[in-house]
Amino acid sequence: MSHDTYVKGSENYDDLIWNKPALPDKINPDEDIVLVVREDIVIPILKGIVAFFVVFILLLARVLILGYASSSMLALYDSAMFGVIALMITYYVIMFHNYYLSVQIVTTERVIDIDQTGLFSREENSMPLSNIEDVSFKLNGFWGTIFNFGNVIIQTAGEGSGSNMPRSEDQINGFTFNNVPHPKEVSDMLSKVFHINEQKDIDDAAKANAQALKDVLGN
Repeated sequence: MSHDTYVKGSENYDDLIWNKPALPDKINPDEDIVLVVREDIVIPILKGIVAFFVVFILLLARVLILGYASSSMLALYDSAMFGVIALMITYYVIMFHNYYLSVQIVTTERVIDIDQTGLFSREENSMPLSNIEDVSFKLNGFWGTIFNFGNVIIQTAGEGSGSNMPRSEDQINGFTFNNVPHPKEVSDMLSKVFHINEQKDIDDAAKANAQALKDVLGN
């Protein structure tokens, strides 16, 4: 896992989530965090590289026209250039803010998806592990293959029944973890947690049934 993915056992692991007032609280005392993941850091880095080259081209163009443009034209170009740079810096700061605060959390009870879509806009959704029907992943194109990031698709129970037609990700009723690092490992861990939770529910039901039968026979 990269430094954008935290797994259980890290130092002060639970403090990453439960002690932060803006993030969800435990639904019961036994709920433990299994996985915290966000978009791969490669994404904002690539966007930063693109922004750097745009600024470089603007500065290079200024040097090239320096000997030919009048002072008024040069002042107009400088105003436009600094305006574009200011807009790009503002965009990048907001983009990184949204990147850092958008996070997906897997616990022993549920999956939590937190999307920061603006400075003051946040959407939080969760679903119990018992609702999961299928977990899959895909690498995202050339850069996803090179840097090993992609989408993890969590499909809820009942989806796709009665139809053999393929479904796009925006048609899936569930969650999609977009551009996360090591999507296969995240998918495998989600599947493992789901099956452990499923077996626990089966064991708890069996114990409850056995106790109920014991009570009936005892009476």
